[in-house]
Amino acid sequence: MKKTLVLMLSLFMTTQSFAAPLNLDYGSMIKEVNACKKTIYGCTAEQEIDIARFNGVIMDAYELNNYLSQDTQKSIFIPLALDNSELLTLAAATSLGVIAFKNDQDIMDVIQAHKSSTTAQIATVGNFLGTGTAGMAIAAGSYFVGVYFENNKLKKAGLFMVGASLATSIVTLAAKTTFGRARPNTGEGPYSFFNSGAKSFYSGHTGQAFTIATVISEMYKDDYPIVPYVAYGVAAITAYARMHDQAHWASDVIIGAVAGHLITKLAMNAMNHNSDGRGGVEIYPGFDPSSGSFMIYLEWKEKEKAQPMKCSRMPDGSRKIEACLAEGFAKAAKK
Repeated sequence: MKKTLVLMLSLFMTTQSFAAPLNLDYGSMIKEVNACKKTIYGCTAEQEIDIARFNGVIMDAYELNNYLSQDTQKSIFIPLALDNSELLTLAAATSLGVIAFKNDQDIMDVIQAHKSSTTAQIATVGNFLGTGTAGMAIAAGSYFVGVYFENNKLKKAGLFMVGASLATSIVTLAAKTTFGRARPNTGEGPYSFFNSGAKSFYSGHTGQAFTIATVISEMYKDDYPIVPYVAYGVAAITAYARMHDQAHWASDVIIGAVAGHLITKLAMNAMNHNSDGRGGVEIYPGFDPSSGSFMIYLEWKEKEKAQPMKCSRMPDGSRKIEACLAEGFAKAAKK
């Protein structure tokens, strides 16, 4: 009897709850859904779909697929932070560059005094290796050979070369235009800067050669430890060639080599979706309601701190191994 009364009471309360009017503030809900339109990031594809639903707009399959295919990431992240080894390289190169800068004329005089037919042939090879034509040929060759032999690492190296070469070229052109340093063959000396049309600082050929060398070294240094020595050694021929032909000063090629190396490291990391978790600049569009104008925002993002794996708190055993493997695969999939 008691069970019957409890059951009837439960049914009565349930019926009453369904019969009670729902107190939903649709105005506030719609306002909340539409709030994304006023944010600096804008609305994601999912938010656009929610807005359409609340406004009673029926989307056909074509429109729905268009929204879902949109990139929900409104910002562009450019990793710029250097790790300890790269900072050490930069510091050493800066010191060497300062020494070379003070002795640019003396170094150039020594190189010119020891020119021969052999050095001329070496310079011809070095100059070619530093051209964009050679760089693109090596990149395309790596990619298509990788396609033919189904070698993903070789294909990836080709793509990295293209992206890194573009990044290096943009920075190099900016530096050349800004500093306007006179080339050695003009006879104006090593300390003539800010000349219109002068593009000695820094060496673009050297930067390009070290870009290719860096990609090859980073991709194959673990498999073949000798690769970095060979790659950077070949790139050094381009640096020598530019001084041999009086196209650049010693300080130009030193800075060009370091710039090519570091810009390539950053570009490779960017193309690898910041797998190293570096800090950098995030760029995203925005809208200023007060002025009614669109703006571009820059925000510095700190380096991601390494988070311990959750499975590390589990007791040792087969379950911990399985959990760590699963967590590792999940993190790799996100990257």
